[in-house]
Amino acid sequence: MEPNRKPIPASLALVLTATLIGFFTAGCATRRYTDPLSPEERINLGVAYEQRGDLQLALREYQRAEQGGLRATALTYQGNVHAALGNPREAEKAYRAALKHDPEQLTALNNLAWLLASEFGKVEEALLLIHQALAFNPEPPNAFKQTLENIRLMLDGKNSPSPAQSQ
Repeated sequence: MEPNRKPIPASLALVLTATLIGFFTAGCATRRYTDPLSPEERINLGVAYEQRGDLQLALREYQRAEQGGLRATALTYQGNVHAALGNPREAEKAYRAALKHDPEQLTALNNLAWLLASEFGKVEEALLLIHQALAFNPEPPNAFKQTLENIRLMLDGKNSPSPAQSQ
């Protein structure tokens, strides 16, 4: 020790040591924020908001569910909300994104088919999509059968699009 240098008091040395240890170990700690709700709970909350008519809140919950998992389902629900809000382009993007993640997402296939036929007049593509949905499901819901029937009527020129057949 140098002759003119005073020793550091033990209490100060202890505080400095604890501070340095805390400083260096803080960067090593892995702190992750986790959503208190599961993706399923986010979907359920979104459905509740949708039933209440709070479409923007529903959309937010579906976007949060997408970040936590259930990506194809969450995107399908987002498409439904965009369609209900009168944003068919955004609905189409959401349905196509859902199908990119899960080509067998039957509701996305059905709803995209109906959207393309009713909003954009893309009846041939819509027919292919609804046939794909029906091929994946040997006992399809009535909504799928109704979508197919309406698309066929549009092809025959006997019918103009009626209100959306989305699920």
